[in-house]
Amino acid sequence: GTKLLNHVFDLCAKQNISEIYLHVQTNNDDAIAFYKKFGFEITETIHNYYTNITPPDCYVLTKFIGQAATKK
Repeated sequence: GTKLLNHVFDLCAKQNISEIYLHVQTNNDDAIAFYKKFGFEITETIHNYYTNITPPDCYVLTKFIGQAATKK
């Protein structure tokens, strides 16, 4: 997971992508901690995002990368 995420960050920097986001189920504490370790922040909660799992809610985790991150 770490290698893949670092690869994504490298690709985003090369393509001048300044923000990436992902969805994580609200009860997935391990995934939330993993992404926070890489600088992601919870920026939104979407209720009833999932239709076949419980809980159905998700967090949107966002990371600002490249130049946008240095301007924060």
